[in-house]
Amino acid sequence: MARTRAFGKLAKYLNTPEAMARFRHHYGVPDDVYLEYRYWEDTLPGEPGDLILPVVIVIEGGVRFPLDPLLTNFLDYFNLSPTQINPNVFRIVMGVVELNRRLGLDLTVYDIMATYSLRTSSNEAYSLRPRDVENTLVNSLPDTNKDMTDDFLLVRGAWHFPNQQCPTADGKPAEERKKFRKNLANSAALKIVYDNEVCTNDYSNPRSAFLLLRYVPSAKTFLLCRKVKDVVAAQSNLENQALPAHDIRHRLGHVTQSMAGINLRNLLPPKAPAVASVLAPAGGLRGRKRKNISKRETSQAEPEIIPEATHTEVPESGGDVQPSAEDVVMEQAPGFEVCGGDPVTSDASVMTGGDAGPSVARALSEVARLLVDMAGWGKFTDQGITDSLCRGLMMAVQGTLELDRRYQARALELQHALHNATKYLTSRHEVEAYKETARDAVLKMDQAVLKAKETEELLRTALDANTKVEERIKALEAEIMEREKVAFDRGRD
Repeated sequence: MARTRAFGKLAKYLNTPEAMARFRHHYGVPDDVYLEYRYWEDTLPGEPGDLILPVVIVIEGGVRFPLDPLLTNFLDYFNLSPTQINPNVFRIVMGVVELNRRLGLDLTVYDIMATYSLRTSSNEAYSLRPRDVENTLVNSLPDTNKDMTDDFLLVRGAWHFPNQQCPTADGKPAEERKKFRKNLANSAALKIVYDNEVCTNDYSNPRSAFLLLRYVPSAKTFLLCRKVKDVVAAQSNLENQALPAHDIRHRLGHVTQSMAGINLRNLLPPKAPAVASVLAPAGGLRGRKRKNISKRETSQAEPEIIPEATHTEVPESGGDVQPSAEDVVMEQAPGFEVCGGDPVTSDASVMTGGDAGPSVARALSEVARLLVDMAGWGKFTDQGITDSLCRGLMMAVQGTLELDRRYQARALELQHALHNATKYLTSRHEVEAYKETARDAVLKMDQAVLKAKETEELLRTALDANTKVEERIKALEAEIMEREKVAFDRGRD
């Protein structure tokens, strides 16, 4: 009888306390968010408000805690829980979140539904299918999620922002919500995204999901999308470049492709015969306490830390006083001199041609020939020296790689910050210009209103004067009529 599987493909990254601690640290899970691993057979929530979601959407879906408001709005808009939708939906929604951040946009659920349609069947999870394969938001979506949906997380605590909770139980979207609402979509912003070549991968796919969300893809084939015509130009543009991958699967002892097939043991020289050598402190020297050293295959004990010598004052007066052993050590230490006795000055250079440059380098290297340390090295076996050198060199290489990674990440972050700052300054100048134009328009309008008032006042004055003239004319006409009447009466008499 075959043994039943108790864990999925991603379980090893969080099914033990140590693995869970690494997982929380790697993905920045807040302390007030409780996580618990669950296999697909045991995905029932324990308490009201518990959230169940697939592990893959954290590793490959860009989901972080607390959940992004766009993701909770999407789930709440369609009345769906995270277990009801395909992982590609999370890749699309969280990819849109990253596009909003990088491009300074504010795409919403309506913009997503203007690009995709929500589909499902009786035995499939809900998925988003593009309305037009030439116009998509996020690309390089895997065409299968096989073996990636067996592992789940039970999430409890502050996993959402205030008033931004999504359904935790299975639901069903209203048919009206599935329809495309053109009047609510931002067509200008969508056009910007459709034509943008940010995060273009080697498959000529712009806005690649695994570059936007910083994970290493486990799939080898992806869904169709519109290709970039000039991949080299798109990838060489600093604004289009992605940040380094942040995938826990490639940080826990996994061998990178560049190291695949290389046996580091073959690079080491043959081991010397097993010799038990322990460095004992010399007389007058104080040694450090050594850590426990695990036995190698040759059962050879190798000291990890060489004892330090205490600094002892050297008497300035000579005479017949016999120097102590410590004084001899300090007096015989190599001087900071070039071969020939001339001291090394601050203006010396190892880059100088001829014999001067190498002489300066040799003199500087002699400073490291501390007698106490060299005596300790003399007690090492050949294999011990080789192992120490290999360990030191590998640590130097690893440290260099880590510094290079940090430099590249910070350079990209600074580039993005500079780009956003430039856009902000440009927008600010445009706003100031608009304000100035509006201020001039308001001033002109005020002047026009003032002139209209002045004209109205002049017209009113003219009307008043005209009224007075009319009254005067009427008075004169009445007076004339009165005089004519008097004259007529006199004529009759």
